[in-house]
Amino acid sequence: MSPEEEFGSCLENAESWIRMIQERLEATDNVQGPKAALENRLRESEVILAEEPEGNLRLGRVLVKAESLLQGRSDDEKHEIQAAMKHIKTLWEDTQINMAHCHSRIEWVLLHWSEYLKAREDYFLWLMNMKQKLEPDLELQLGLKEKKLQLSHHTVLLSNILNQAALLERLIQESGSLFAKTEDETVNEAAQQMLKADHEALQMKAKEKVKILEAIVQEHQQYADRREKFQNWLQCMKEKFNNCYTCTGDKNQMERSLTELKELSDAVSSQKGELDNLQVQATAVILNTSPLGAELITKDLEELRADWNSLRLRCQQDQEPLKLGLHSVLETKSRAEQLEREVAKFAEWLQSFDLQPPDDDGMETAWCKCLLTRSSILAEEPRVEEFQLKLKEFCRFSQSEEQLCNKVLSVIQDYKRVKGQIVKRCNQLGSRLRCDFQKFLQEFQQWRNSTESLLHLPLDPDGGPLTMTYLQNVEDHLARSNQLKIQLDRFQGLKGMLDSVYSEEQVATFESKLQEAVQQRTFLNDSLLQRRRKLQARGPDEVIEFRKMNGRDPSDHKLLLKKFEVWLKTEDRKLTSIFAAKSPRSSRERKNRKQGLKVLQSRVPHGQKIFEELLSTEFSGANEEEKQLEDLRYRWILYKTKLKEAEELSARGPDEVIEFRKLHNVLAQILQHRQFLRSLKHHEGSAIICPVPVVQHSLSSCSCSSCCCLPFYCH
Repeated sequence: MSPEEEFGSCLENAESWIRMIQERLEATDNVQGPKAALENRLRESEVILAEEPEGNLRLGRVLVKAESLLQGRSDDEKHEIQAAMKHIKTLWEDTQINMAHCHSRIEWVLLHWSEYLKAREDYFLWLMNMKQKLEPDLELQLGLKEKKLQLSHHTVLLSNILNQAALLERLIQESGSLFAKTEDETVNEAAQQMLKADHEALQMKAKEKVKILEAIVQEHQQYADRREKFQNWLQCMKEKFNNCYTCTGDKNQMERSLTELKELSDAVSSQKGELDNLQVQATAVILNTSPLGAELITKDLEELRADWNSLRLRCQQDQEPLKLGLHSVLETKSRAEQLEREVAKFAEWLQSFDLQPPDDDGMETAWCKCLLTRSSILAEEPRVEEFQLKLKEFCRFSQSEEQLCNKVLSVIQDYKRVKGQIVKRCNQLGSRLRCDFQKFLQEFQQWRNSTESLLHLPLDPDGGPLTMTYLQNVEDHLARSNQLKIQLDRFQGLKGMLDSVYSEEQVATFESKLQEAVQQRTFLNDSLLQRRRKLQARGPDEVIEFRKMNGRDPSDHKLLLKKFEVWLKTEDRKLTSIFAAKSPRSSRERKNRKQGLKVLQSRVPHGQKIFEELLSTEFSGANEEEKQLEDLRYRWILYKTKLKEAEELSARGPDEVIEFRKLHNVLAQILQHRQFLRSLKHHEGSAIICPVPVVQHSLSSCSCSSCCCLPFYCH
């Protein structure tokens, strides 16, 4: 094929292909119709745009053929070829522009439509939400406050509807613009009118509800104002009644009070019509009020009527006492004479007391007598108060009984003087008893320290003179133990009389210290008896056995020490976990807590057995091991104290968890103080006694009774 034929064929193919593209564009370039049709046209325009590289390729082929054909041609032929090239290039450029314009126009219309649909959808969602809020009937409210809130809520809804009018107008304009471009029926004028009609119906419904609520609130507000006005008037009448009713011994004053009461009674009775009008108005308000609110209004009105009726009756009834009061002057004189006789008899009874009884019978007997005397004196205190009341009554009705007033005041002063002296003597005897108890505690502490030191001494393996000396020391400590027991029995016999002199906290402290001393003496006394039996039974065989025990591995004592320490930590952790949760509310939870405490208490004998076995086991005597044993002894005593207090707190009530945590914190602080003092002892090389004030600040916030005795173990 010749070059001319190739150029002509290529040019013809390109032009026919471009014509075909233009025909497709003409069929596609249309924005009228529904959205689905526009979306199909948009996809078709995108397909046409995708053909642009193919058109560029075809045009390039034509240009290549033309360039090769122009070589060696005449001017006329060149002009003809160039004209053909220009025509095909212009045709393709126009086609490209139409392709882009077609796609952009359809795409813009679809975008406009999508934005309109999104705005319409948002409007429809708002419209449905408002319809749902306005659809239910108006709920009856509890009171005026709730009705005002309901009115405010519907006013806000109406304001929201009115504010949406501008958005609706813009939406209708956009719908008209889309209809002008697409002529789609979904955005025609009928659809626009439907949107407007729905909005107007919603607005009408909101206005109607606001109007109804305004009437309801106004009606209730009028009733509330009228009721408050009546209440204020009634309160004013009560104050006048309280001020005018003064029943004194003055005849003129009584007559004035009677006149004021009669006028007040007439004024109160005249307001019955106002109360009836309030009842009628309340009936109308109740129709637009919830059942509970109606019940409250009815109850309030009944109380208001009851107050009014009560004041009316009191104004009528209290006139009678004033009338009777005019005839009570003679009776007042008779009562004055009776009071004078009673006062004289009471003064004679006061003089019969011996304020300084002898102490020949001992301090306990003197204290018991003093307590009985104090009980007798205190038992007459209501009688003295009765004298004071009668004296006030006489002073109120009569100012002429000055002599009787002096006698009553004199006997009251004598009673206070006698009571003060007896109470002072009881306090002095109680202080002496407390000093004796503190002195006994010091002596007991010295004996306890000496006994513990004696028990810690190792036995003489040879059974020589040292054993006899040791045995004699044990006998001396046992004798002193019996003396201390007698004193303990003496103090235990005073338990029942402490409640009348000391506070509950002081009594609990005394009993706690006393109980602790009893337990310590019993334990140490048993240990001394056991040690005496060992010493008395010593012989050659026991010496050999003792040497064998001395020669065994000290690790046995360490293992037993570790065993008891692990057991004690486990038990203490269980006790803490029982009170770690919140306070139990049901009876079942309380029962479970008490059962857990009983289980822990049942394992205390087992722990005591291990501890006694630990004390009876010989060890290497190293200073560090001795410190561990002493610390373990102290922690064991703390655990038993805490368990005992936990059982008492569990029986008290719902605050046992808080009290137990306070106790737990106090005991932990005591242990920290003791460890600190131990460290000081280790550095200074001397024994340090932990005084009670070390933990006084910690125990001040603790309500338990056993904490006060714990400093005895802080040495």
